[in-house]
Order: sequence, then structure tokens, then C-alpha cells
Amino acid sequence: MRKDWISVFALAGIVSFGAYACGSSDSSSTAVADAGVDAGKDAGSTPRADAAVDAGPVEGSSCANAITADLGAEVTGTLDEAGKKVFYAVTVKAGDFLILGADTAATADTGEEIVDTTLSIFNANGTTLLASVDDAFPRVTTDADMYYRAPADATLCVQVTDFATWGGQASGVATDANYTFFAGKVDPAAATVSFDVEPNDTIAAPQTGKLKAFAPGPGGYTHVMGILGTASDVDTYKFTAPAGSKSISVIVPPIGTPVAPATASYGSSMARFTVTVQKLDGTIIAQLSPPAGNVEKMSEGLSAPIEAGDYYVTFSHPAGTTAGANDFYATTLDFSTTNTPETESLGANTNDTLASAQALTLTADATNAKLKDGYILGYLPAGDLADSFSFPVGVNDSVALSCGSIRNGSGLEGVKVELFVDGVSKQAENETAIADLSWSTSRFASKAAVGITAAGTAVLQVSATGRSATNTGTYFLCGVHVTMP
Repeated sequence: MRKDWISVFALAGIVSFGAYACGSSDSSSTAVADAGVDAGKDAGSTPRADAAVDAGPVEGSSCANAITADLGAEVTGTLDEAGKKVFYAVTVKAGDFLILGADTAATADTGEEIVDTTLSIFNANGTTLLASVDDAFPRVTTDADMYYRAPADATLCVQVTDFATWGGQASGVATDANYTFFAGKVDPAAATVSFDVEPNDTIAAPQTGKLKAFAPGPGGYTHVMGILGTASDVDTYKFTAPAGSKSISVIVPPIGTPVAPATASYGSSMARFTVTVQKLDGTIIAQLSPPAGNVEKMSEGLSAPIEAGDYYVTFSHPAGTTAGANDFYATTLDFSTTNTPETESLGANTNDTLASAQALTLTADATNAKLKDGYILGYLPAGDLADSFSFPVGVNDSVALSCGSIRNGSGLEGVKVELFVDGVSKQAENETAIADLSWSTSRFASKAAVGITAAGTAVLQVSATGRSATNTGTYFLCGVHVTMP
């Protein structure tokens, strides 16, 4: 489905510059003592073989000789050797919320041309892994970005390496192996940060959240972060939807356990959080919580349609969990646009059957002349049997789709998606709480894309068997993608 809620980390405006870190942020600032040669300016670079004296360990090659990185400063480096790891020392105070990055010139399509960076945080001597990530969340490029809350005064050892090395695989060297390392302290007073200020435990006494307007709009975003100090602690923020906004979205990153090599985790002692969106009268319109027994398979985020007005957003421990020593959360919330609503929800003709299917508008993809895309926002309130959407297909076309309901925070239960061509069922799948419903050629797909053998009319039909007793959201979101031969 279209991820309208995705936003890229914007470091400018959320970071305060640290005054207590010592040392220089320039990776070339520490010369090799009495080496008599140029040791090079790249982090972790190797002195020339003809050096007249033993230069000792290369700066940045381990936690023991990590490159000092001041909070708020950027340090350039390179992963110009297969399996190379570069280490940085970052001094922090208890309670600091940090944002760390290993950024490159990567885009979504650069492939192996540009290094795919990863970040791992260790204690000072490198014996204990505290947090680790591959990409920013959700993945926009191959850059590595993450939040971390320091539970105590410490010097952290932060490792930058490539994805293959991070995952314990044989690695190569990218054509462009350069990156920029950054560690900054989040400024709670920043205009783009809504930072937990107690008491904010109820909708009767919420904390007013900040929003930074998108340019161009409509909508706005904020980085929300805080601490759930006890098992019963609930952090409640009140937001007014910006003019023109049609959806509210909250990213749910892998904030916590397990902390293990090649496993994404921000290092919180809380594995995930529950997020709830309510109207001012307390009505729940969307809620997302980790699936019982499958916490690590939680959805990437909540996304719900809204109208103009005020909304409460609460963050809490999932039901049945106990408080940990460092239960922090850090996420991005935004108000934005959404998919086109079905005509039935606007009071027009019904689309409950294949024969009465609503015509789905497919538009040419901006980057692929052989691809057409269509997006759906549908509703299945009690008594609505199904929603159907039709579109033409040609011989040898391929139909891919992605749909979500419960994994977007909706209260619909037992959602089924089925594709028909000229009245004949070609493929069907039921949504579950632990896996995205996605038909494509990707190895991460839940089912393969549907191949079309003869030209005709395809109909995508969505139905549900039940509705939550507490979550009034009855929406679903779908994206349909038709690739021509």
C-alpha cells in the first residue's frame, strides 16, 4: 500500500550540540605519534607500507582506539576494504536521547554502487552490544539511522560497517565507500520534537504535541519520544490535524529487545509500544499493539484516515508486560494525505458484489512506463458484506498488490482479499496480525504476483468477518500495481 506516513529523518532542528564531549570531531585530527609519515585523513585508513616507524594500531580499528566524535559534529569515513569496521567514541550523560547516523549518497535505486551502512552501539570496551540497526526505519535508503537513550553517564563505542559484514556474510567494497558519521543529542525544545513531559497520563490532562508543517503541505510531522517509567505509565499527546490532512500515521520501529548481532534494535528495554488514536470523546479510531507471542513481527506502523479536528495519541506498554530499566520509545508521527476513499463511503452507489464493482482508476507510474498504479481507502462497517474494485487487464500483465487493515491499526477482523478475472477467482489471502499481505515478485512477498493469461476485467474484492468491540476503525488500505509486458 502507499506509505503516505513515511518521512525522512531531518537532523537539522532536532539536535542540540553537546558541551561535555571532549576531543576533536575531525577523523584526521589525531596524527600518528612520531610516525614521520602522513597516516591519511580517512577514518581507519592504513599508513604507507614504507613508514619509518611502527605507527601502532590504526585509529578507529577497535573500541580501544576509537575515533572521538563530539555530539553534534559530523565525521567522514570510508569502508574501502572488505569486512572493514570503524569505531567511534561518543561521550553521553544519563537520560540523553541521541540520534545517530551513518549516511551516504544512497537512494532507493543505487544498489551496490554506494555502501550500505550499519550502526552498532557497544559499551566503552566493546564487550557488550547495546543496540544495532541496518537502515533507517522505515527503510527509505540504505543509510543507517537510529535513536538511543543513554541510561547512564558513559562513553559509547559505535561501530560503522557494511550490511554484509554486519550480518556475518562475506562482503565486498562498494564503488562509493564513503559515509558521514553523526551522533547528536535530541533537543527537547526543538520545534520538531514532542518530548515526554509528565504528567500526561490521561486524555483529561494531555500534553500538547508540536507539529512542523510539511513544505509543501498539507500536513505536518513531529518526532515523539519519551519514557514509560512504570508498567501503568501512559503518555498522552493532543494534536490538531493541520488543514487538508486526511490521515494520521505513527511509525513503530524496532525500539527494543532482542539485542543480538544482525538484529535491529534501538536498545530500549521495551520491545515495542502500543499506540492508540482517540477522538476527543475518547472513541478509539485506531490502535496498534504487538501480536501476542510474535512481538518481533509487529507492523511497521499505524495509519488511519481522519477528519478535521483534535486527536489524542497515547503510547503505552503492551498488555501484560512489565516495566524495564530503560523503557524508552522514539518515533515519528505525521498528518498527511491518504488513498482515495471508495465511493460507497461517500454515500454513492454500493460496491458489494463483483457485478457492482467500483471502477478503480489506474494511473501511469512516474518512473516506469509499463506500470500502472491504483490506490484504495475502503470501509467495511457492520453490515457491509464486501467492497469490490474493477480494472482492465491485458494478456501477460502481472498484478501485484499490497493491502493492510489490522496491521495499520484498524478494528476490522478476518480481512480477506481476493482477485477475480472475468468472475473467476485467481488468488486469495487472509490478513493476519503477524505478516503484511503483499503479492509481488519480491522474496518478502506473502504471495506471488498474479499473471494474466487473457485480457479481461479484474476485480479486487475485500471482505471482513468481524469488528473489534473497542476499536471503531473499519478501514483498509490497498495499492494495486499492474505491470504490462
